[in-house]
Amino acid sequence: MSNQFILKTFLDAAEAWICDGYSLDFRYIATHGGDGYEIWDASLSLNPLPSQKDLNFRIDVAGFAIGQIQRVETNKGLLLQLLKDAIGGKVGLIEAPMTLPLSELFDCYSEMSHRDRWFSDLHLLINGDNRPAPTTTELAVIDSALRLAEPPFDGLSDVANWLGLKAPGSTSTPPKIEIRIGPPVDLIFDGCSVAGDTLKLTLHAHPALDTSLVKLSFRAVPGNALAARQHATNNLVWGDVRDRRREGTAHIKLENADSVLVMLMLGNSTVRRQWFVDPEKARNYRLLATQHFDRDLKMLRHAVLDSHDSVKFEQGIASLLFLLGFNPAIQIETDAPDLIVTTPGGRLAIVECTTRVADFASKIGKLVDRRGALSKSLEASAHRFNILSVLVCRLPRDQIATHADELRVRNTILITGEDIAAAFDRVRLSNDPDSMLTDLVDRMNSSSAWIRNLSA
Repeated sequence: MSNQFILKTFLDAAEAWICDGYSLDFRYIATHGGDGYEIWDASLSLNPLPSQKDLNFRIDVAGFAIGQIQRVETNKGLLLQLLKDAIGGKVGLIEAPMTLPLSELFDCYSEMSHRDRWFSDLHLLINGDNRPAPTTTELAVIDSALRLAEPPFDGLSDVANWLGLKAPGSTSTPPKIEIRIGPPVDLIFDGCSVAGDTLKLTLHAHPALDTSLVKLSFRAVPGNALAARQHATNNLVWGDVRDRRREGTAHIKLENADSVLVMLMLGNSTVRRQWFVDPEKARNYRLLATQHFDRDLKMLRHAVLDSHDSVKFEQGIASLLFLLGFNPAIQIETDAPDLIVTTPGGRLAIVECTTRVADFASKIGKLVDRRGALSKSLEASAHRFNILSVLVCRLPRDQIATHADELRVRNTILITGEDIAAAFDRVRLSNDPDSMLTDLVDRMNSSSAWIRNLSA
């Protein structure tokens, strides 16, 4: 995919999404250079609602400029020009320009190419030219200066973590500007439901949005053949503007529907895909049994998404795999994988679970060693299995520095925090674990992007 196509797709969608009154959030780490500043890392976010907290600050010390700029109710034309400038490596939000050094054949990347996203904000990453990282002495000087700054931070790593950016010298990635644009319309989950063969939807839209651009469709399961797939845009009823948003509602009669996949579009771009399930018709008997003891899966969600207890995390992953149709077994022996998992089709996988990146490399190494040892043991007893190794990490993928190429070399599937959260959307359905594993293996072997799909 060429840079020109990526940029055109992004800008065309931005033109349709951004409205007068959007808010911006710009975060940056830069160094003084020439008549302005040279960017090390920066992010630009545009959203329909302003931040609930004032997080503006700016620090200029030891040759570095670091800060966060928030502006509310900005003109659409100014925001579009800001985007075009940022794509060209220039940001003019302070008195002197900030620039990202770019060659003619600069590299850009967009998550909009990921076909399995459930929430699809507009995304663009502009990579600049590599340049030498500051020396350790220079980094020590800026660390000390930041401890005396207003507000104070415990060095570059601390302020970078606060801003969600990468500190100079912490990675080998080139300087960059990352842009995200939130949609001016979205589903409001508290107002959406499926019950008694009726789908109820609630949407909130930016008051300046042309609602004729909003498109809605759905697929009911099991439904009635092709009649289960319909457009629902004409069912939307839009109300007056209240509290800085316009509410749209739809009540849609269904036939034989246990669950419904809703697809929300704005112009030609996907905003969200979301499953809604009739709690009285859940077809997954494993879920019904589990919910008898853990209503709404509250404790399971806490174990896999929030708890810092590694044992609870392993138990939670085992329970989630059980709900998805797998047959997991927690291992008691310490010199063993956390889980051994089988599928109805007879496939075998070993799983390691971790809540942090500090032991990431160690976990992968253990997986590879234990897979090899188990394969030899099974072959010795005349059983031949293509054993899969799976690493489950609760952290989001952008906090994990391992790339798909490395995982492919080690023949290891990576499941990240996004996958775990999205898997809860599938637990009410009758899943096919063998097909899910096949999809994951295919992605590991063919994709240069992050391995992520327990929920596609």
